[in-house]
Amino acid sequence: MEKGYDAVAKICLTHSFPAAQDINTYSGSDMFCNNDERTFISSFLLKVVYDDYDKLIQLCDCLGTAQGITTIEKRNIEGVMRKGFNENTIKNWASYFEQKDYFDKKCGMNIYNLFYDEIKSSIFG
Repeated sequence: MEKGYDAVAKICLTHSFPAAQDINTYSGSDMFCNNDERTFISSFLLKVVYDDYDKLIQLCDCLGTAQGITTIEKRNIEGVMRKGFNENTIKNWASYFEQKDYFDKKCGMNIYNLFYDEIKSSIFG
């Protein structure tokens, strides 16, 4: 933000909080932030209004793996295997499905169809 990249800085923070704009819902094992950074992030999340871009980036983050584009289910299972399961996991998963439904309606189709070959390859090799 100090360098004038407000939109990039915003998405760097919002993409990790799909279900709630609350720093305590972070699904990783630790945020590796000092107290000043945690205070800033917490305050930022409380003030920011998620727009379609935030929601789309959150959804895209949930669909992407190192192997390519996949389904929400597969990505979420991989995430739990890496980071573990906590009290926010189900809320975050529900949020991703809500976002997918939202963008399915906006596109007038199941967005998985846009990436059919990539999803098929990432799941079935």
